Amino acid sequence: MAPGATPEPVETNLTFRQWAADWLGRRRAKEISVASYESAVRVHLNPRWGSKRLRTIRKAQVEAWVQEMEANKDLADSTAEGHWKVFKMILKDALQNGKIASNPTYEVDGPYVAESTFYVFSPEECWAIYDEFPERYRLIPMLGFACGLRQAEALAVCEDVIGTDSKLLTVRRQILRTKETRYSPTLVDRLKTSPRLNTKDVPMPPYLVDALEEFMEQQPPRVTQNVLWEHKKTLAECKRGTARALFWSARNNLICRNHFNDDAWKPTLRKLGIKDEMGKLPTFHDLRHTFISTCLQNGIPEHTVAAWVGDSVEELRRTYSHLLRDHADTHGAIAAGLTARPSRSPEPVAA
Repeated sequence: MAPGATPEPVETNLTFRQWAADWLGRRRAKEISVASYESAVRVHLNPRWGSKRLRTIRKAQVEAWVQEMEANKDLADSTAEGHWKVFKMILKDALQNGKIASNPTYEVDGPYVAESTFYVFSPEECWAIYDEFPERYRLIPMLGFACGLRQAEALAVCEDVIGTDSKLLTVRRQILRTKETRYSPTLVDRLKTSPRLNTKDVPMPPYLVDALEEFMEQQPPRVTQNVLWEHKKTLAECKRGTARALFWSARNNLICRNHFNDDAWKPTLRKLGIKDEMGKLPTFHDLRHTFISTCLQNGIPEHTVAAWVGDSVEELRRTYSHLLRDHADTHGAIAAGLTARPSRSPEPVAA
């Protein structure tokens, strides 16, 4: 602010509920992200903060709320973290727009989040799942453990992304089933994680290439509408194309996650008796963890794995740091050997 300038007056009666609604109305994130923001505001933040005037929220109140979330045994760490992130974004936006004079979340540590754990399938379990899976869907879990695809990406594989000669699978689509698609499974030409990452190429092992060719002979891909998504546009504003999708339900619809999980994934794992240490069923996403873990444990560079799975190297390091630490001794010994003093050649023996 220039010297002598008069600051804009802070609105004294603006409530958190009012500003949260304004903030939500200006979001341009992915539709599924905005839906999660709306849910956090409606279910958790407004009941706690909605009637409070923004200018009256104090740092001590925020710290007490964080402690409440940590003490709530029914609130998962990840849920508490999500509520905290949305709350911080709303108050930061209020400060930037002159609605409050200071940010009460500044220098407040958010709720503690324990290190996430995941299930790593053994090769025997991966192939048992493949063998036991309904024939119509059996290639979908293989795309998880062979290429590290996310579930929405595996469900959206089409004929045109399978490089039989190059042995590469180009991942660029996902199946969306949201309010914006009227809760109908829809093929969208966009990766799940980033609107700016258009495609990722993953090498296909020979067994996957063979399985894909056999599958398409028995169940030929079918033409469906494909949304040609563009950044910062709603699905309704995007152009349409066509693609030949591999996976269809018995009712000739594209497959949604809920149907797949309830009718194929969970029954198969229950039949095979596959459970984690807590007795819970592993998720489809654990197949992706299995792929990444296997690659890292076998010495494939983290930047290569990150490119294959569409994550940043930083994200990979955060999630799989324990695996990278496990290799410190082995890699350290190799690195030390690279710079060791060369051994001298033996002196020639005099004649």
